[in-house]
Amino acid sequence: MATARRERYRKQTREEAKAVALAQLSESGTAGISVNAIAKAMGMTGPALYRYFASRDELLTELITDTYRDLAETLARAVADAAPADRFRALARALRDWAKRQPDRYLLIYGTPVPGYHAPPETTEIAAGLMRTIFDACATVGEAGEAGEAGGGGVDGSRQQPLTELEAELARHLEGTGPWGPGEEPGGEVKGRALRTWTRLHGVISLDVQGQFMGMGFDPSVLFEAEIDALVRGG
Repeated sequence: MATARRERYRKQTREEAKAVALAQLSESGTAGISVNAIAKAMGMTGPALYRYFASRDELLTELITDTYRDLAETLARAVADAAPADRFRALARALRDWAKRQPDRYLLIYGTPVPGYHAPPETTEIAAGLMRTIFDACATVGEAGEAGEAGGGGVDGSRQQPLTELEAELARHLEGTGPWGPGEEPGGEVKGRALRTWTRLHGVISLDVQGQFMGMGFDPSVLFEAEIDALVRGG
């Protein structure tokens, strides 16, 4: 009984520390996360909190893995609830909605790297799972005729037009890069399309989350929908 009580207290303390760290992240970015400052906010001493997190990097790893898992689960649910032909659109919209709801967590994993911090294997494994989700979502584009009716394939890699010279070069380059995620490894062409899709989505989202469109007089959600449509059509 005493052991179970101690474990509950330990878990509660760690969760409280992570909540305070997220508040610090919102206020001053990753550079502002301090174990001593977190301890003070919790009414503890720094050495006391170090019994729960051995270092700032261990705390950062917890925040990063929690964030990756939350995003992975969000995207997986969005894809699972959508019809096959709508899965790519559902994934893209879920990604943007998640980022807009919690921009600080989005920038924690997709923003400027934390100086001196090296992500452990578990974070890269979760990130690889995210890439598998986008591979699978890309593969469903056009299953119901959407891409074919639009005139040429889109992000699933099934379009009939030949690859451009640079697209073919990228496909050859990616063919031997090794596995990017669990499951069957896609070919270089699909990898190239998925990679370019991922970067284009994140390009719009990152600029939006960081407020770079403010004052330009347009709705970023319209730009994002246009980019989704272009990707579906293979543009």
